[in-house]
Amino acid sequence: MANTSLKITVAGIRGKIGESLLPTVALDFAEIFGTYIKGQTVILGTETRLSTAIIKSAVISGLLATGCKIIDIGIVSTPTTQLMVKHLKAAGGIMISASHNPIMWNGLKFISPQGIFLDEQQMQQIFDLYYGLQDIKRKAASNEEIAQSGFISYKEVTKVGSIETFDQANNIHIDRIIQHLDLPAIQRAKLKVVVDCCNGAGAVMNPILFNKLGVEAIFINDKPDGNFQRGPEPLPENLTDLKAAVLKNQANIGFAQDPDADRLAIVNEKGEPIGEDYTLVLAMKYILEKHPNPEGKVVATNLSTTRAFDDVANQFKAKIIHTKIGEVNVSKALLDNDSIVGGEGNGGVIIPFIGLGRDSLAGMSFILEYLAKSQKKLSELVAQIPIYKVVKRKKELTSNDEIKPILDKVKKYFQNETINEVDGIKVIFKDSWLHVRASNTEPIIRYFAEAKDLQRANELIDCIF
Repeated sequence: MANTSLKITVAGIRGKIGESLLPTVALDFAEIFGTYIKGQTVILGTETRLSTAIIKSAVISGLLATGCKIIDIGIVSTPTTQLMVKHLKAAGGIMISASHNPIMWNGLKFISPQGIFLDEQQMQQIFDLYYGLQDIKRKAASNEEIAQSGFISYKEVTKVGSIETFDQANNIHIDRIIQHLDLPAIQRAKLKVVVDCCNGAGAVMNPILFNKLGVEAIFINDKPDGNFQRGPEPLPENLTDLKAAVLKNQANIGFAQDPDADRLAIVNEKGEPIGEDYTLVLAMKYILEKHPNPEGKVVATNLSTTRAFDDVANQFKAKIIHTKIGEVNVSKALLDNDSIVGGEGNGGVIIPFIGLGRDSLAGMSFILEYLAKSQKKLSELVAQIPIYKVVKRKKELTSNDEIKPILDKVKKYFQNETINEVDGIKVIFKDSWLHVRASNTEPIIRYFAEAKDLQRANELIDCIF
């Protein structure tokens, strides 16, 4: 498959620097996005990857060429960029990030005026322009023909765009979180926290947050230089340093982020990872507890999130919406239904009255307030939640042609069971489920299984892996 590592999906674009994600690719997409938003104001945020300057320079050139006013907000989390698009009333935003992907990757996330990612239909317009532009480039004899093709709205020299910097984005985001918290309660609890910043945007933002919270925090992997000292995805196997630091410092809790600080993993006071799904479930449970009348309120998550989400929501008689995988699908469900909380089982907590993106900083803050007000240990809070065992595996793909046969195999094997085909194949049993789907962000196919015991979850995957 040509350009296997360039992923062009509803989640934006991601690729390996020097292979599929070249400066020219970033330039093309920036020109297309600038044309798409008609040369209006765009918010530009970045995380800390080593390749940031390469991609950022290309993006700035493309946006300026199409007449955009760029507001550069610097090193920020992805949810900060989303929040600032809406706060500054911009026509859109670009976050330069490959999220949890390894160090050799980078990417672009495209944001709508609502502060959520472009949806599938909107991204299809971007894709159509991109592929149309590539076709014109192959056929055109000159740059003039490319410029006059109509795919890109290049501006004459007196109407090119402008760029300005804005250095208050992180403070605005954090202050928005703070105003919804009971700070005195958090401070009275005298909690001790360890935070693994993954050498990403969190390394810039976490000191600001914890200073304003008034909570003692020990930071590890806290140099914002993009030299990731662990696997950037906050999976249990990548949290060895965090677990050790929690035990060494006798901390109440440990937090781990990915490079753009949208995902959050948690380690309890015993140094045990609780699982990314339970980050979301804990946050949702506390927000429902805080709400004066949670009955009938909408909560939303995707099809691969733990069944514990449903169990807890049902305790409060909340209304549950399940969506396709992809943050934008959850964000739209939350936005369209005036919801109070939601997210994804990858540690992505979305709190709509803060913002409509997965937000590790908001997640940390509300879970700290939960700890403080409950006066319980984190392990005790988790023990109050129905626990399922989740197994996650992935298989590398060499061609997109491999996807359909794998899904067909799963569907045939479980043909007598309840099957949901909204996103890949989800097989639903009385006490467990299996979900197989192609990744939106990497050339892999993902296998998720959940059951009351680990053996059953592994068996579900083993029979078709």
